[in-house]
Amino acid sequence: MLQPCRIALTAALAATVERVRMFGSAALDLVWVAEGRTDACVMLSNKPWDTAAGVLIAREAGALVLDSTSRRHSLESPDTIAASPAIADQLMAVVEASIC
Repeated sequence: MLQPCRIALTAALAATVERVRMFGSAALDLVWVAEGRTDACVMLSNKPWDTAAGVLIAREAGALVLDSTSRRHSLESPDTIAASPAIADQLMAVVEASIC
């Protein structure tokens, strides 16, 4: 069931952003947002042990870290979306419109 959601979200992002990259590591995705190397990352169906350290680092660097309903990310969040504050609202609009 989650796969069609990922495909829909990836297609929506590809039509909206300059480039979609998938690095394969939750920690790397979040740290690169914190560093400013990437503007955002979107991860669906993650686990807290994959994201906890990266979420902390991204927040400390000033990134917004939310779930797909625009709530502040927590250990119970089923997904993780991190973005610079400058693009967070635009990204969340695409995510919310695309997510199943």
